[in-house]
Amino acid sequence: MLPLVDLFMPDEEVLAASIKEALAKKGLLLTAGKSLASFGPGAMAESLAKQIRPLFPNDISDVFLSAWNSAVTLRQYLDKSARSPGKEIFLQLAEHKIVSNHEPHIALVKDGVEIGKVPFEASIELVLHGVVLRLRDGEIQEIQTGRVKGKAVLKCFGAVVLRKEIEQMPIPGTIRIEGTRAAEWLPARPVRRAS
Repeated sequence: MLPLVDLFMPDEEVLAASIKEALAKKGLLLTAGKSLASFGPGAMAESLAKQIRPLFPNDISDVFLSAWNSAVTLRQYLDKSARSPGKEIFLQLAEHKIVSNHEPHIALVKDGVEIGKVPFEASIELVLHGVVLRLRDGEIQEIQTGRVKGKAVLKCFGAVVLRKEIEQMPIPGTIRIEGTRAAEWLPARPVRRAS
């Protein structure tokens, strides 16, 4: 498993400093409202940095599967695989780009009451090359080999907190697709009626 945030997110200390600097440049720590000002800029930035990682998909394969869901050619191969039970099909994908946008938020809570929300925007662009999928029984079983590169931008209240180029790197090992994630890939089949 390769966590998505491992591709672009720095450690908490660096992220907290980036959040504090970006918000200060926008004047948000002082002017975004009483609810934010009451936390203090340093404490708020550190707290946000600790809470942001879980807001993103844990496994990069979730991002891949979401993007591939509408690929007509892949659907055709999945259908072919479903019609050949027990037979494995290896499908090498052409170089392609996946764009994943996320808009999570962190709730600000004081004395057990939510007093505000801190919105984030993340745009992650990944270019995949040499990816091989192992298909069987109409499902993607594994993502094998391949390389990934790209870029990511993270914003908070519209202020750029992080801009990172993701250097080309191999997709480590084989990523197994199991359980319900594989089941959602079953191709739609027309209902056959008895004559």
